Amino acid sequence: MSILLSDISKQLPIEDTSNYRQLNKRLFESLNRTCVVVDDDPTGNQTVYDIPLLTEWHLEALVEEFKKETPVFFLLTNSRSLTEEKSSEIYREISKNVLKASKLTNREFTVISRSDSTLRGHFSEVNVIKNTMGFNDAITVFLPVMFEGNRVTVNDVHYISDENCLVPVNETPFSQDHTFAYSNANLKAWIQEKTHGEVNASDVFSVAIETIRNKSKAWLCEQVMALQAGVYCIWNALNYYDLDKVTHALLLAEESGKRIVYRTSSSFVPSYIGLKPKPLLTSEEIIGTNNLTGGLTIVGSYVPKSSEQLNYTLKYYNENGIIEIDVNTILKEGADIYLASIISKIDENLTRGNHVIVYTSRKLITGGNDNSSIDIASKVSGALVTLVRGISVQPKYILAKGGITSHDLAVKGLRMKRSKVLGQIDPGIPVWEMGEETKFPKLPYIVFPGNVGNEKTLIKITQKLS
Repeated sequence: MSILLSDISKQLPIEDTSNYRQLNKRLFESLNRTCVVVDDDPTGNQTVYDIPLLTEWHLEALVEEFKKETPVFFLLTNSRSLTEEKSSEIYREISKNVLKASKLTNREFTVISRSDSTLRGHFSEVNVIKNTMGFNDAITVFLPVMFEGNRVTVNDVHYISDENCLVPVNETPFSQDHTFAYSNANLKAWIQEKTHGEVNASDVFSVAIETIRNKSKAWLCEQVMALQAGVYCIWNALNYYDLDKVTHALLLAEESGKRIVYRTSSSFVPSYIGLKPKPLLTSEEIIGTNNLTGGLTIVGSYVPKSSEQLNYTLKYYNENGIIEIDVNTILKEGADIYLASIISKIDENLTRGNHVIVYTSRKLITGGNDNSSIDIASKVSGALVTLVRGISVQPKYILAKGGITSHDLAVKGLRMKRSKVLGQIDPGIPVWEMGEETKFPKLPYIVFPGNVGNEKTLIKITQKLS
């Protein structure tokens, strides 16, 4: 049932506006450890800047980051596109290698399992981390708020804010995801649902916004310290003031020796490391003065918001730069010839300076079960990868719409191994700078999550870059 944000706000005490973000920065630095953010798709860096992004997690790569005492880095697993079995296999490998790297370099670490603010993904991943690392004494903190995308938690219920209206996430299309469907917006009940009853909702600890705003940071820390090993803990938050204070209490608890494993969305990361907010990137900061070629936008995401943004954007594109990929065709034999003709058309338009938008046909094709649906999605993504591998003209930029799409195009298409997030072009939409090892070094790469923005956001970004 939807509620009005204004009604909720009137009932709450005012925020504690102390500068906890700056305090968090000092506290995080004093811990002198590396924060490893294991991300289940490439969109989790949508709130940070000047932070490394790795697509490899072999021991040597991790040791290198620990030796350099990198304060925080992301490991992009794209596990949301995989089966739960494959996801668990990857998270076990990462956990073992992080532990080994820590021991070899004598450097402590924190692990954040970053996932979706609309509750899609394999929740089992956080348990794989705890079990593999032997963190039997750890508590699990679950914080899916993401304010840049208007995701908040009030009275233990997770909402998406649509202007003044708070809509429970189980009443949105995201809860009907063909792989990660769920029934509950109450996070305690959601945890019970996703753990198949292994964790009882009544055993999940939570802290209300009223308590967060009224109590001291020391008091909140005491509550964390008192939690027994294995307990799941959720925190309510309407804004960064709430979250930064919560995070400060968690950092204080870690400083006192409390073991915490985090399962969060992307707003938690800058709060945890104390990263000062940065203004949105300008077009000059992203593309400089490159007016020689056109930009390339590729839309693979099927969520309703993506289709809505696509349909609005197509009204403003030159028809020569609009290319629809027929999914039925690429699932059949002989798709190579079809894709080769599209590659030629993309190169021709980019050379002329035309902006190109490539998108998959909008009818969602699924299989008979989760695994076969994932297999179909993988084939569709593979076709888009073939296009990026095949083009010979470097675009002014590449904008990839959708988590799975953006990961596969960067890693499999451009051969990215390590890059850097520069900042955001719009709230929740990060811009990467491709590394020297990639097909197009220094290429601005825009990762546009499927569930972010409004109807006009996609065209606003492409026009900004034109």
